[in-house]
Amino acid sequence: MKKHIAIFLSLLISSFLFAEQPLVKDIKAQAGKGTKINIIWSLPSKPDKKITKLRVYRSLKQISSYAQIEKLKPIAEIDASYTGYTDTVTDFNDYFYAVVAVTDKPYDLILLSFNSTVSGVHLIPKAQPSQKKKTEAEKIYPDGTLRETPLPFVDFEDITNKEDLISDESLASAQALLALSNNTDQALKPYIFEEDMISPDAGDDYLLFEILKTTFVQRKYKEALSQLNKLVGTNINENTRNRAYFYIGEAEYLSGDYEAAVKTFVKIKQIYPVQAKKWLDSALNKL
Repeated sequence: MKKHIAIFLSLLISSFLFAEQPLVKDIKAQAGKGTKINIIWSLPSKPDKKITKLRVYRSLKQISSYAQIEKLKPIAEIDASYTGYTDTVTDFNDYFYAVVAVTDKPYDLILLSFNSTVSGVHLIPKAQPSQKKKTEAEKIYPDGTLRETPLPFVDFEDITNKEDLISDESLASAQALLALSNNTDQALKPYIFEEDMISPDAGDDYLLFEILKTTFVQRKYKEALSQLNKLVGTNINENTRNRAYFYIGEAEYLSGDYEAAVKTFVKIKQIYPVQAKKWLDSALNKL
């Protein structure tokens, strides 16, 4: 028990001491498609020194000190705003990764599970070819479903503060407009944008694809809501964020929270007017 308390206090003190240091955290590495290994991390919110770039290192051994990589050439030197990188390897060795922030000089601190991976990661061998039925080889994917792709699950840092998307007054106005409409309610099926049908190699679209694949298309709408809301609370690009909000509206609707769905689709309808209209109309009808 005392050992567990000591470990907890050590982690707590480490988090406090390095919260504002130019040190990335929550690093993870997972095997991707083919010869790809995806590495993701979080950036410090307010580093005490401006980060000018990031250096990504790879090793066959766990990287536990800066001395191990000081004389090595990084496999990549990337923009300071990036939170992910896709490495390409040609063998099945276990690889360890570290990401070092550079200010006026490299920040020479390595912390396992912060900016250095704890476990090695290797490529996933291709399955041996097997005789498949012709109908399986020519499988057709209906609208609103994702193509089958072996991808890892990506965890996200908890994001809590979520603001209402529209005011109660706006909701009341929308309900008033519905009273003037003669549209009949129709059962709606989940809609997925074409760009989210196939997994990208990395980046913000990869994170969104993974959430959709592991929750949304499996009709785990409450879990999808939780993961999507965390994603839109991170620093992702605007196009990915807009599509994520659309899926949030769908998940709210499909889980029966029609009032929340109305608020979400009112927010996003100017970006996706055609797709959002039928969801908004149906949600208002159900209210």
